[in-house]
Amino acid sequence: MWRLWRIDDSARGIWRRGERAAAWRMRRAGCGVIARNLRLGPGEIDLLCRHRRTGCYVLVEVKARIVSDGPWRPEDQLTAAKRRKLLQLARTLRREERVRRAGLRIDLVAVEFERGKRRPVAVRHYEDAVTGG
Repeated sequence: MWRLWRIDDSARGIWRRGERAAAWRMRRAGCGVIARNLRLGPGEIDLLCRHRRTGCYVLVEVKARIVSDGPWRPEDQLTAAKRRKLLQLARTLRREERVRRAGLRIDLVAVEFERGKRRPVAVRHYEDAVTGG
């Protein structure tokens, strides 16, 4: 018996598939995924990774969208307010002694899908996407 899987193109479905694709991309970049959807006081971290070679912690913001939903790219959704929130989350993480010793950077992974397709069309990884603070 064949079972047809419906592709979930809702905002939550895109976000979930985007997060999976971003975790795959980070593993390919030499990082191990420590936590997903980590809730801290100021907000939530999509992915928290640790680079295997350098030991540096990586706070990853994931932006995912369907290509046909407009002319903008997922990277364009990283607003100034979101940058401030990410810097606030990074400051909270740096209070941990092991994070302070190892270092921390904020990356962005942008994922694009076609409507009704399971696999991403594009996955772009930006190291040190947010700096400051």
